[in-house]
Amino acid sequence: MAGQLQFGSSENASMKALIATDGSHNAGEAAKMFATLPHAGPLEVHILTVIYMPPDDSGGMAYAWLPEFIQTEEARAKEGFEKIASLFVGDDVVTNHLICHGHVGHTITEEARRAGVDLIVIGAQGHSAIARMLLGSTSDFVATQACCSVLAVRSDKVPDTTSPMRVVIAYDGSEPSRLAVDEFVKSSWGPKCDVHLVHVLPQGSMFARATSQDIDAARKDGKAMIEEVAQRLKPAVSNVATHILEGDSIGQVITEFAQENGVDLVMLGDTGRSAISQLFLGSVTRYVLRHADCSVWIARKPRC
Repeated sequence: MAGQLQFGSSENASMKALIATDGSHNAGEAAKMFATLPHAGPLEVHILTVIYMPPDDSGGMAYAWLPEFIQTEEARAKEGFEKIASLFVGDDVVTNHLICHGHVGHTITEEARRAGVDLIVIGAQGHSAIARMLLGSTSDFVATQACCSVLAVRSDKVPDTTSPMRVVIAYDGSEPSRLAVDEFVKSSWGPKCDVHLVHVLPQGSMFARATSQDIDAARKDGKAMIEEVAQRLKPAVSNVATHILEGDSIGQVITEFAQENGVDLVMLGDTGRSAISQLFLGSVTRYVLRHADCSVWIARKPRC
């Protein structure tokens, strides 16, 4: 009910982020997008390069080239670090470079856990609709397994810094969606951002046996709920619009709305909480991650 919503503190706080890079265009664009986002307090950026070590089944004979390979890859990693670090300037920003060897996805999530970061930033592959559904195996692994929030950046949809960023925040009153709002308001976006606050009424489950009065009441309650959230957002952003949407698939409604409105970023909470659900993203979250044609920020309460 409106009036009973509780959120975390919006006071400015330090932030730790891990940017995973392999030197690719996707990784570079992901770093660029994160660098354009506002941060209201000290920012600590860990720039991680993971050098994948293929298994050796030859008794060591096939690894004669390994020292040179590692030297070349580490040199590339250092060059890539300098490019990304140059994006982050200011007395309140600290960057450091990590080079690790091993399974890429596992290493990213483990280093994020070890460093206690708040957010992992990673490039998401895929330009066509089919490619977006497949996503990158590493991006998918990290988004599912990470102990913290994840920003998956579409390199072909990095916003123009001369125009306000267009953001959709999906809100349903749950703890994960409140966390998404909390993470958004930690920074003062101001005129740099236009926000669409979206609440979706699932027609299939909610309206199947509902009377017209029930449907009207659900719409009214939803509108009151997101209007209250909009008031909380206004100190952090100049323009907030609220939308009550309806559809059989919540994820599909969100992604279609984002595409139709030229949105740059969708923020939503991760519904997974149990030990089993950590192996899978919530159905809505996974759908948006795989189908949205823009970047996706999955807000997650630290679970490690």
